[in-house]
Amino acid sequence: MDIEFHLLTISEKEAHPNEAKVSFEKIYNTYRVFLYNVIIKTVEYKSHKVEFSKTILNEVFQHIWINSLDWTFDPKKHKSMDSAFKAYISTIAYYKKLEFLRKNKLYLHNETNIIDDENNDWLFDLTNEEYEVLDNDLSNRNNIIEKVLLTLDEKKRDIVRVYFQQYIEGKKMRPENILYMTQMFDTTWDNIRQIISRVKKEIKTLIDKEVKI
Repeated sequence: MDIEFHLLTISEKEAHPNEAKVSFEKIYNTYRVFLYNVIIKTVEYKSHKVEFSKTILNEVFQHIWINSLDWTFDPKKHKSMDSAFKAYISTIAYYKKLEFLRKNKLYLHNETNIIDDENNDWLFDLTNEEYEVLDNDLSNRNNIIEKVLLTLDEKKRDIVRVYFQQYIEGKKMRPENILYMTQMFDTTWDNIRQIISRVKKEIKTLIDKEVKI
């Protein structure tokens, strides 16, 4: 199947709605089962697993319908158009899942009582100046934070970014935010604490070097 042709046809949906619908249905029917299986394996909420997976699946294909020209095949990166498109829609699904969890975190919250360990060194505070660097410059690829993030794999970088979205100066992480992160990233809180502790230490080290320079 010529995916690029069908995506181009979808992009012309206002001028040719019937043709766009046919192309969209071909893409949907070809990749629906594959993508559903990718999504459902990563949804941890047992009682709503199917419902959540279908919602995320629909959001991915809605994205394709609206933004059909966002993807193009690069033969230097992928062996086939099929594998490239599967990688693309899987990536969209990953971020749609994060977005879905953020929007529904209150609904998904339960009373699991997880608290921070007061004796764990990950709890040491950043100074106001250091936190200001984190808060204001996280998206700048040439700053101190990014130097540290680039030493991590993609999942750990997302963990750090989401952690600092939930961070409140001078306070421990709330139980609902702990639950939110462990379910989002399918890992334990101890593992997340180790990642954050390492990142904080490396940030402090780099900031100290910058000050000396």
